[in-house]
Amino acid sequence: MRANQFLTEATQKGREYNHLEDLVTFEGARGALKAAEVLQRLGQDSNDVAIKWDGNPTLFWGREPDGEFVMTGKNGWGKNKTTSSQGLADFVMSTGKGEEWRKDFASEMAGVFDVLEANTPSDMRGYVYGDLLYSPRKPIASSQAGLQFTPNKVTYTVDPNSALGKRVAGSSVGVVVHTYHDAFGDNNGTVIKDTKSLNSNDVVVLGQTYVTHQPKVDTGVVQDIVSTANTNAQIIDTWLAPEQGLSRKDAILYNYVNQMTKQGKLDRLRTGFFDWLKTSKVSAGQQTKLMAGDVKGLDAILELVVKIQSAKNDIIDQLDSAGADVTATTKGERGGEGYVATRDKIKLVPRHRWQPNL
Repeated sequence: MRANQFLTEATQKGREYNHLEDLVTFEGARGALKAAEVLQRLGQDSNDVAIKWDGNPTLFWGREPDGEFVMTGKNGWGKNKTTSSQGLADFVMSTGKGEEWRKDFASEMAGVFDVLEANTPSDMRGYVYGDLLYSPRKPIASSQAGLQFTPNKVTYTVDPNSALGKRVAGSSVGVVVHTYHDAFGDNNGTVIKDTKSLNSNDVVVLGQTYVTHQPKVDTGVVQDIVSTANTNAQIIDTWLAPEQGLSRKDAILYNYVNQMTKQGKLDRLRTGFFDWLKTSKVSAGQQTKLMAGDVKGLDAILELVVKIQSAKNDIIDQLDSAGADVTATTKGERGGEGYVATRDKIKLVPRHRWQPNL
């Protein structure tokens, strides 16, 4: 396999959007070359790179064939067709285990229901899926830095003098949307490319928000990844190859990287596999097979994962540091959940500082 055999199709394993470095665990040396191709392209053209918004909670809203408005959360999609703000509040209160925060959350969702119902076009049919950014109970705050809102872990600051800032300043609800669905409960959504009809003075609905800065990628780093992948292609693919009683080594490795991320141990990624394995949920028989196998292929895979992560993090740092209409901070430090390269269905997440919930 050589560099000119880079793949251009998105991988079908993992989630809809995969971490760039996970391509190695899914496709071996081939995936590493795909990652190198993506890095090379991003250093030349970042027009399809968008902010990965950290909104919360997830919402589905829209209108039935007869025009009736419906809104629900992810846990009610296809199950609870709420047609009034009180009905939605009652549904929120009836779920869970009586948590203290639930009453305030029910009130917030009821308020969002009323605003979206009043501002959703009467001729709309079908539903949109998105994440809440701000609402009357979690309003926008004005600061010296700009207009700020914190829907989840990330605080977003919008330039009040920008076109987006002027829209945000006059609104009470903000949502970032992802897909359109034909009917209630439909799980086969289509990507929303135009949100104009969903916007009003009181509601800001954002689609993909693309970056305006062009990052630079060190070609020497990309060539190092290509060289490492080509040199070790045989041992990498041999290690990943299914064998009797151990058909999904890629899934085990994928879980390993995720768990090390959640535990904040990415600095030990290249050396921690077998220690992690002993405490994992991998069966005893599979553990024995893995420990008895050749480790050179595993070492090469993890070397590539670390190299690709490093190159990816450099791109993220450049994008985080660039001036933009919207900037993000997490726990007071510059940067948010990262970005998505939409063409390749790749997410650029700074896993060393952005840790998913355990």
